[in-house]
Amino acid sequence: MSRIENRARSAVAAGTFIALASLTAFACKDYTKELLEPENPGIVDNSAAGSPAAAAALRVGAIGRVKLLANCSSYECLWSQAGIMTDEFKNTDFQNTRQDVDQRTLTTDNGSIPYTSVTQARGFVITAIDAMKKYNPTAMADIAELYMLLGFVEMSLAEDFCNGIPLGSALNGQIVLGKPLTNAEVYAAALAHLDSALAITTGSSDAGVIFIRNAASIIKGRILVNLGQYSAAATAVGGVSSAFQYLWTSDPANNSDDNGIFGNIMLSHRMSAADSFDLVGGAKNVIKNALPFFSANDPRVPIKSGNDVNPKVQAEDGSTPHFVQLIWTRDDPLPVASGIDARLFEAEAQLQANNFAGMLATLNALRATPPKISNYQPTAMAALATVPATKDQAATLFFREKGFWTYGRGQRLGDLRRMIRQYGRTEDNVFPKGVYFKGGLYGSDVNFPVPDAEKVNPLFTGCLDRKA
Repeated sequence: MSRIENRARSAVAAGTFIALASLTAFACKDYTKELLEPENPGIVDNSAAGSPAAAAALRVGAIGRVKLLANCSSYECLWSQAGIMTDEFKNTDFQNTRQDVDQRTLTTDNGSIPYTSVTQARGFVITAIDAMKKYNPTAMADIAELYMLLGFVEMSLAEDFCNGIPLGSALNGQIVLGKPLTNAEVYAAALAHLDSALAITTGSSDAGVIFIRNAASIIKGRILVNLGQYSAAATAVGGVSSAFQYLWTSDPANNSDDNGIFGNIMLSHRMSAADSFDLVGGAKNVIKNALPFFSANDPRVPIKSGNDVNPKVQAEDGSTPHFVQLIWTRDDPLPVASGIDARLFEAEAQLQANNFAGMLATLNALRATPPKISNYQPTAMAALATVPATKDQAATLFFREKGFWTYGRGQRLGDLRRMIRQYGRTEDNVFPKGVYFKGGLYGSDVNFPVPDAEKVNPLFTGCLDRKA
């Protein structure tokens, strides 16, 4: 089942909020410039939110906030910044803070760390859940979707940030400060919210409810994989079609809602699609561990030089060779949960069970009949011929395949961390290493630190650790 989910269609646009005069101020803000706002902006006057229509508006607004993880035009989305930190994208502007993300030499005062927008999105979802349960309690698909997105935001924090993430809340005038939690504890919180979503949808034959159930099953599977529960992840997604897609759409009339990957590459030119080598002093510089996303000519990740597209695209810094991805255009939707993910969870469960032939068969089935990635249809690929002889070889093959299937979809950083945490590899054998093309060497960071902005919370003093 592949469809653009209308439930997730909304941009954070003025029309979204006009139903509530007291909320129209939200629609006029630049959501990328809210670092001084409370982390969990969940205190809403009951007179503004005390009706079914108001609750529905809060729900739509919350979904729009969550979409900022990926669709933020040319600003610092979590998906694009996490991709820059890995081997998916490369920094092509002149800002030191963004270069530090690419080079993996991050400090806690880095203003390009996409943290506040993510934690604020979580606060809006919590508020929307409370309002929907009070005023629209029979809207099962809508409430389940909000629980799913709450878990998705929490999972995203755990995948991309250090151990030590606070999960506070502000609801009905009650502010609850969060203490620093380990990534495992944040995953556990996310899993509980996915279970809530699935509990709401169980037993329903309504098509909209079933659609959310499938999306929630995939996101639950992703959390379980992060927790090392591979067999349970495969079981969770067993009933989901390979063609399924839960998509975040964009609003063609709202430039701030542009596809974030497209915006950063094609509009602001602040990042480029990356490869396994670059140029340093005019000479080829091989980047250890990086996948050849450009030079592989893989049909799952079509990339061209900025000189070969019309109009030509040059890097914002005026000097870095610029490469553009061709999966998404300006208003193409981004897959949040895909049947491709489901099959990859099953393949990894086979890997973990030492069933390398089964893993290869699952991967080859995807290659033979590739599902769509958003609106883009990859062509069929030749089968992988050789069954890996060892678990290490199988893991290398699996994560290469997964890297191409999930390119630009916010999963690569979490997977590289898992290669260290779950597969026993070291940082220097997983992340890009060697000479950095703008000077110096790649650093050793494997996640984003929780930034200094969180220190207004007296329970937080910094990351517990920066381990994978």
